[in-house]
Amino acid sequence: MNRRAIITLDFPGTVPAVCRLEPVDAAPESRFVVRRDLAPAQAGVPMMLRVRVLDAVDRPLPGAVLEISHRAPGASDPALHGAQVTDPHGYAEFKTVFPGWEPDVPAGIDVTLHLAGSRDTGRLHFPAQVTSQVAGLPAYRGNPAPPSPTSAGVPHVLPPPAAGIPHVVPPTPAGIAHVVPRDRYDLTAGLLVTISAVTEH
Repeated sequence: MNRRAIITLDFPGTVPAVCRLEPVDAAPESRFVVRRDLAPAQAGVPMMLRVRVLDAVDRPLPGAVLEISHRAPGASDPALHGAQVTDPHGYAEFKTVFPGWEPDVPAGIDVTLHLAGSRDTGRLHFPAQVTSQVAGLPAYRGNPAPPSPTSAGVPHVLPPPAAGIPHVVPPTPAGIAHVVPRDRYDLTAGLLVTISAVTEH
Protein backbone atom coordinates (compact mmCIF):
# COMPACT_ATOMS: atom_id res chain seq x y z
CA MET A 1 0.00 0.00 0.00
CA ASN A 2 1.26 3.50 -0.85
CA ARG A 3 2.57 5.18 2.28
CA ARG A 4 0.65 8.32 1.26
CA ALA A 5 -2.65 6.43 1.32
CA ILE A 6 -3.59 7.01 4.95
CA ILE A 7 -6.28 4.66 6.20
CA THR A 8 -9.37 6.60 7.27
CA LEU A 9 -12.06 5.06 9.42
CA ASP A 10 -15.56 6.38 10.04
CA PHE A 11 -15.61 6.21 13.83
CA PRO A 12 -19.05 6.36 15.43
CA GLY A 13 -17.82 9.37 17.48
CA THR A 14 -19.70 9.90 20.72
CA VAL A 15 -22.12 7.06 19.94
CA PRO A 16 -21.04 4.04 22.01
CA ALA A 17 -20.18 0.83 20.18
CA VAL A 18 -22.90 -1.45 21.55
CA CYS A 19 -24.32 -4.77 20.39
CA ARG A 20 -27.67 -5.50 22.06
CA LEU A 21 -28.25 -9.19 22.70
CA GLU A 22 -31.62 -10.89 22.48
CA PRO A 23 -32.64 -14.22 24.05
CA VAL A 24 -33.01 -17.31 21.87
CA ASP A 25 -35.18 -20.30 22.71
CA ALA A 26 -33.64 -22.79 20.30
CA ALA A 27 -31.14 -25.26 21.70
CA PRO A 28 -27.59 -24.92 20.36
CA GLU A 29 -26.78 -27.24 17.44
CA SER A 30 -23.31 -27.99 18.78
CA ARG A 31 -21.21 -27.33 21.84
CA PHE A 32 -18.93 -24.31 21.83
CA VAL A 33 -15.17 -24.76 21.80
CA VAL A 34 -13.11 -22.64 24.19
CA ARG A 35 -10.58 -21.05 21.87
CA ARG A 36 -8.99 -17.61 21.79
CA ASP A 37 -7.05 -17.90 18.52
CA LEU A 38 -9.47 -18.51 15.66
CA ALA A 39 -7.24 -18.05 12.63
CA PRO A 40 -3.57 -17.53 11.74
CA ALA A 41 -2.69 -13.91 10.94
CA GLN A 42 -1.65 -14.77 7.38
CA ALA A 43 -5.21 -15.95 6.60
CA GLY A 44 -6.37 -12.33 6.20
CA VAL A 45 -6.19 -8.98 8.00
CA PRO A 46 -5.23 -9.80 11.62
CA MET A 47 -7.79 -8.61 14.11
CA MET A 48 -7.85 -8.46 17.90
CA LEU A 49 -11.47 -8.39 19.04
CA ARG A 50 -12.26 -7.23 22.58
CA VAL A 51 -15.86 -7.55 23.76
CA ARG A 52 -17.14 -6.38 27.13
CA VAL A 53 -20.27 -8.14 28.33
CA LEU A 54 -22.63 -5.97 30.39
CA ASP A 55 -26.01 -6.49 32.00
CA ALA A 56 -29.07 -4.25 31.53
CA VAL A 57 -27.72 -1.63 33.95
CA ASP A 58 -24.17 -1.64 32.51
CA ARG A 59 -22.58 -3.85 35.15
CA PRO A 60 -19.86 -6.23 33.86
CA LEU A 61 -20.74 -9.94 33.76
CA PRO A 62 -17.74 -12.06 34.79
CA GLY A 63 -17.73 -15.82 34.29
CA ALA A 64 -20.09 -15.82 31.29
CA VAL A 65 -19.20 -17.72 28.12
CA LEU A 66 -19.04 -15.53 25.01
CA GLU A 67 -19.00 -17.41 21.72
CA ILE A 68 -18.27 -15.83 18.34
CA SER A 69 -18.60 -17.12 14.79
CA HIS A 70 -17.79 -15.50 11.46
CA ARG A 71 -16.87 -16.20 7.86
CA ALA A 72 -13.27 -16.72 6.90
CA PRO A 73 -11.85 -14.24 4.33
CA GLY A 74 -12.36 -16.76 1.51
CA ALA A 75 -16.00 -17.33 0.56
CA SER A 76 -15.54 -21.10 0.30
CA ASP A 77 -13.57 -21.52 3.54
CA PRO A 78 -15.27 -22.95 6.66
CA ALA A 79 -16.54 -20.54 9.30
CA LEU A 80 -14.34 -19.62 12.25
CA HIS A 81 -15.65 -20.33 15.77
CA GLY A 82 -14.39 -19.81 19.29
CA ALA A 83 -15.48 -19.05 22.84
CA GLN A 84 -14.00 -17.39 25.91
CA VAL A 85 -15.03 -17.00 29.55
CA THR A 86 -15.35 -13.34 30.51
CA ASP A 87 -12.80 -12.02 33.02
CA PRO A 88 -13.64 -10.26 36.33
CA HIS A 89 -14.35 -7.05 34.38
CA GLY A 90 -16.60 -8.74 31.82
CA TYR A 91 -14.06 -8.79 28.97
CA ALA A 92 -13.45 -11.55 26.44
CA GLU A 93 -10.73 -11.30 23.77
CA PHE A 94 -10.28 -13.13 20.49
CA LYS A 95 -7.42 -13.20 18.01
CA THR A 96 -8.85 -13.71 14.54
CA VAL A 97 -8.98 -12.12 11.08
CA PHE A 98 -11.35 -9.65 9.45
CA PRO A 99 -14.30 -11.73 8.16
CA GLY A 100 -15.52 -12.20 4.62
CA TRP A 101 -19.08 -11.24 3.65
CA GLU A 102 -22.04 -12.16 1.47
CA PRO A 103 -23.73 -10.19 -1.35
CA ASP A 104 -26.58 -9.01 0.88
CA VAL A 105 -25.07 -9.37 4.37
CA PRO A 106 -22.34 -6.98 5.63
CA ALA A 107 -19.08 -8.25 7.06
CA GLY A 108 -19.82 -9.13 10.65
CA ILE A 109 -19.42 -11.42 13.61
CA ASP A 110 -22.23 -13.40 15.25
CA VAL A 111 -22.11 -13.33 19.05
CA THR A 112 -23.74 -15.78 21.47
CA LEU A 113 -23.73 -15.30 25.23
CA HIS A 114 -24.15 -18.39 27.42
CA LEU A 115 -25.20 -17.37 30.92
CA ALA A 116 -26.98 -19.30 33.67
CA GLY A 117 -28.49 -21.80 31.23
CA SER A 118 -29.79 -19.15 28.82
CA ARG A 119 -28.53 -18.02 25.42
CA ASP A 120 -28.58 -14.50 23.97
CA THR A 121 -27.46 -13.62 20.46
CA GLY A 122 -26.39 -10.49 18.60
CA ARG A 123 -24.16 -9.40 15.77
CA LEU A 124 -21.50 -6.79 15.22
CA HIS A 125 -20.75 -5.03 11.94
CA PHE A 126 -17.82 -2.88 10.83
CA PRO A 127 -17.63 0.72 9.57
CA ALA A 128 -18.12 0.93 5.80
CA GLN A 129 -14.69 2.46 5.10
CA VAL A 130 -12.93 -0.39 6.86
CA THR A 131 -14.69 -3.07 4.80
CA SER A 132 -14.18 -1.22 1.53
CA GLN A 133 -10.44 -0.94 2.19
CA VAL A 134 -10.18 -4.58 3.25
CA ALA A 135 -12.09 -5.62 0.09
CA GLY A 136 -9.15 -4.52 -2.06
CA LEU A 137 -6.68 -6.89 -0.38
CA PRO A 138 -5.76 -10.22 -2.06
CA ALA A 139 -7.31 -12.52 0.59
CA TYR A 140 -10.72 -10.80 0.17
CA ARG A 141 -10.98 -10.26 -3.58
CA GLY A 142 -13.08 -13.42 -4.02
CA ASN A 143 -15.89 -11.84 -2.01
CA PRO A 144 -18.68 -9.85 -3.73
CA ALA A 145 -18.86 -6.06 -3.48
CA PRO A 146 -19.34 -5.35 0.24
CA PRO A 147 -22.80 -4.13 1.28
CA SER A 148 -23.07 -1.23 3.74
CA PRO A 149 -23.22 -2.11 7.44
CA THR A 150 -26.52 -1.85 9.24
CA SER A 151 -27.83 -1.98 12.77
CA ALA A 152 -30.88 -3.93 11.62
CA GLY A 153 -30.98 -7.67 12.08
CA VAL A 154 -30.11 -9.74 9.03
CA PRO A 155 -30.23 -13.49 8.42
CA HIS A 156 -26.74 -14.92 8.08
CA VAL A 157 -25.78 -18.17 6.37
CA LEU A 158 -22.47 -19.61 7.46
CA PRO A 159 -20.49 -21.92 5.18
CA PRO A 160 -21.01 -25.64 5.84
CA PRO A 161 -18.73 -27.28 8.41
CA ALA A 162 -16.35 -30.04 7.33
CA ALA A 163 -19.26 -32.39 6.66
CA GLY A 164 -22.70 -30.89 6.93
CA ILE A 165 -25.16 -28.35 5.66
CA PRO A 166 -25.00 -24.55 5.88
CA HIS A 167 -25.99 -23.13 9.24
CA VAL A 168 -28.56 -20.32 9.04
CA VAL A 169 -28.42 -17.84 11.89
CA PRO A 170 -31.77 -16.06 12.39
CA PRO A 171 -31.97 -12.26 12.27
CA THR A 172 -30.33 -10.66 15.29
CA PRO A 173 -29.68 -7.05 16.31
CA ALA A 174 -26.36 -5.59 15.17
CA GLY A 175 -24.00 -2.96 16.53
CA ILE A 176 -21.20 -1.08 14.74
CA ALA A 177 -17.82 -1.78 16.36
CA HIS A 178 -15.02 0.70 17.06
CA VAL A 179 -12.07 -0.13 14.79
CA VAL A 180 -8.52 1.21 15.14
CA PRO A 181 -5.69 0.21 12.76
CA ARG A 182 -2.39 -0.80 14.34
CA ASP A 183 -0.63 1.14 11.57
CA ARG A 184 -2.56 3.95 9.89
CA TYR A 185 -0.51 3.43 6.70
CA ASP A 186 -0.77 -0.34 6.47
CA LEU A 187 -4.07 -2.15 6.97
CA THR A 188 -2.36 -5.56 6.85
CA ALA A 189 -0.62 -4.73 10.17
CA GLY A 190 -3.91 -5.54 11.85
CA LEU A 191 -6.96 -4.01 13.52
CA LEU A 192 -8.03 -3.49 17.12
CA VAL A 193 -11.81 -3.91 17.43
CA THR A 194 -13.88 -3.13 20.53
CA ILE A 195 -17.57 -3.30 21.35
CA SER A 196 -19.85 -3.84 24.35
CA ALA A 197 -22.38 -6.68 24.27
CA VAL A 198 -25.39 -5.83 26.45
CA THR A 199 -27.86 -8.41 27.71
CA GLU A 200 -31.14 -7.85 29.53
CA HIS A 201 -30.12 -10.32 32.28
